[in-house]
Amino acid sequence: MDALKDALFRLGKAVDRLENAAAAREGRAGRREAELSEALREARSERDAARANAEAVSHRLEAAIGRLEAVLENETP
Repeated sequence: MDALKDALFRLGKAVDRLENAAAAREGRAGRREAELSEALREARSERDAARANAEAVSHRLEAAIGRLEAVLENETP
């Protein structure tokens, strides 16, 4: 009977270790998910800023090209 009690005790300890390992893994997965969500939010923000910057540059280039064309048209004899 002592052997059975010892085996059950060891089994209980093993189950406890497995439960602790599973809980720790779940915690790490949750933290990793939060980190990835934050990285995605930052990437989207940077993308939006880059788009806005590209749009502003595009408008400035169009204006500069328009001014150059006007100058060239006025210099034609």
